[in-house]
Parts: sequence; structure tokens; C-alpha cells
Amino acid sequence: MPPEREDTSGKEKLVTKKSLCSSQVLTVLVVLCCLPIVSVSAEEGFISLFNGKDLSGWVPVGTPEAFTVKDEAIYTTGAGPYPSWLRSASEYENFVLRFDYRTQGWYEGGFLIHVPQDGPGSQLGFKIHLRHDRHEYGARSPGAIYDAAAPRSIANLPSGQWNRCEVECHWPRLRITLNGTLLHDLDMATHEALKYRLRRGFLGIQNIGCRAQFRNLQIRPLPDQERWTRLLESGLEELTMQGEATWQIENDILTGKGGDGQATTKQQFEGPFELQVWVKTAVNGNGGVLLHCGRRHVEVQCFNSPDSTNPTGSVYGLAPAQRVVSRDQEWFLMQIFNEGPNVLVLVNGENVCMTNELKPPYAGGIGFQQHTPGAVIQYRGARIKPWPQGFLQ
Repeated sequence: MPPEREDTSGKEKLVTKKSLCSSQVLTVLVVLCCLPIVSVSAEEGFISLFNGKDLSGWVPVGTPEAFTVKDEAIYTTGAGPYPSWLRSASEYENFVLRFDYRTQGWYEGGFLIHVPQDGPGSQLGFKIHLRHDRHEYGARSPGAIYDAAAPRSIANLPSGQWNRCEVECHWPRLRITLNGTLLHDLDMATHEALKYRLRRGFLGIQNIGCRAQFRNLQIRPLPDQERWTRLLESGLEELTMQGEATWQIENDILTGKGGDGQATTKQQFEGPFELQVWVKTAVNGNGGVLLHCGRRHVEVQCFNSPDSTNPTGSVYGLAPAQRVVSRDQEWFLMQIFNEGPNVLVLVNGENVCMTNELKPPYAGGIGFQQHTPGAVIQYRGARIKPWPQGFLQ
């Protein structure tokens, strides 16, 4: 009899199945290797603000030599006078922001939020104050919102070590964590030092003569909320001119020249509201922002002379400004809050005047004034929005 042959059909089937399985796994691995790498941050909706190679997407303000790239991080060199800072290319309102920073030796500076292109950024927006040490200095401690809110605790690591910061800004809530520790959880709408700050602006890295590195800058934008009525975007057609001054509008800037006169919106406004406008005067220039224009008006003065009766920010004839914080030939921001007889005036983020002595009527046009013969005054980005009832009571 021929020798008995072993039945190998089962083994062959098993080998075939194993081969097929291995082939499928290999195919899957090849496909996965060919797919683009998607970071966790991208999946969460974060956008990188820094490419690790150069300062693309950032704009130096002041001294360009104050910022460079070193070891795949933005490096503040300490060069140049104050103010020197590096701002984002875009403005942001609500967002979640993440970044790492490492101080080098003795350091103080900060990360700027909601900062405009002109004016004192840490007063108009706000600054997260950063230091090399771990001492408590109140609202100037490491991790403080500079001159506004002390941190709940000191959470920064010693100089030379990387720190991780996250900022969640979603009006009115502001949350800031550092190295996993909650430093701030604030309601900006009720916070006395923050409720009048700008809600939209640039992000920025500050240089005040010290050295630090910043990397892994990422942002997840959240929906905008602010709604403004812009007063100059429709041109001179929506304004009524009086007096001898000549007026023109270009790039959202209203310029008054020559003699005495005013340009007034045809649209009427009644408080409670906030009016914002950037102003720039010539040397010894004189003008004003007018409220309730009609049979009468209220003037908020623009005159940058510290020794005058009614300097910039004064409610003319009713309440003089307590100090002058603006200069001729430089843009300064006026924020005017009005509700009935009450007016609050901020110049460059500082409260300079408040009165409750306005007389009715409390409605009318918004006016822009030119006083000084032969001078020039400019008003930029004028806009107005409603505020809640009772906020100035």
C-alpha cells in the first residue's frame, strides 16, 4: 500500500488566512502612513499663530530689532525704547488662546490682549503680566492682569523653565490658567477695572528691555458679539456741516481744517450708549465731540493743554478733566458713556471726568468740532453702541 499522505488542507487554509490578514494589516498601515498628520490642536479647532521659523503673521511696533526667532521660538531681545511690541496680523474678540513662554534671567514684560494699534495697550486692552520671580506684588504679580486684578496664586516656574498659559476670553467671561492652575475667573462686565476696556483688538508680545521666548502660540476663535453703528462709513452725505471749517472723510477718518465749525450726524442717538472715537490734534489744536446736538449740545473737549480750564476730556462748562493723558499729534482714544444726565469720559483708558449735571433733551446728533483757525483736527473710527439701562446710576 502507498504510504498514507498527511491531510494539509486545513494548514494551507490557515496559512492563507494568516497571509491575507497580514496583507490587510500592511495595506492599512501603508494607507495610514500616506494620510496627512492631523494634530490634536487642529481637531479642536486651534489655529497656529507662529510657524517656528520667522515672524510671518506678526507686525513689529516700535523697534523691529526687539524681536527675532531663536530655537523655534519668538525671542524678545530687549532692544529699543518703550513702547516696543509685536502684534498679531489680525484682531480678535472672543477666543481661546494657548502659548508657552520661558523667561531668561531677570525679566518682566507681558502678553497683550485686545490691544489697539495706537495708545497705551495695557490700559485700553489688558496685559497678562509676566515675571521671572514668584513674589507677590498684588495686581503687578506674575500672572496678574496688570493694574487690574491680582492672580489667585503664583503659578509660574523659575526663570529658564517653560510655562504653559491658556486664556479663554468669551465676553463677559475671562479665564486664565498657568501651568494648569486657575489664576483668574472673572466677569468683565461687572469688574470695575475691566468693564470699560476694549473687547476687540490685537494680540501682542511686549518688550520692555528684557529677554524671553514664546512658542506654540495657538488660537481658537469664538463667535463675535459686539455690534457697533459706525458714524463715518457713509461719508459726508450723512453729516450736516455748519460754520467755516472744511471737512473730508477718507479711510474712516474725518478731517476738519480752517476756521471754526462742526460736522454733525443726521441720525439721532439717545443713551444709554458708549461712543468711541480716536482723535488727533495739531499743535495747540482745539475741538470737541458733541452730544445731543439739536437745540443745544454738550461738548466733550479736545484740547491737550494741561494748564487750560477745560482740557481734553472735560465736559465743557460743567466738569473739568482731572488730568491730561493725551498729546497733540498723537492719536488718543475717547470713550464717552452717556445715560440721561450722566456722562463718564475716558481718555486712553483713564477715567478723567464724570458728571450728572447734563440738562435735557438727552437725545440728538453726534457732532465733531474744529475750533483753532488754520489748524487741523482728525476723528477716526467713530462708532456708537447701546449699553444696559442703569449702568451709570
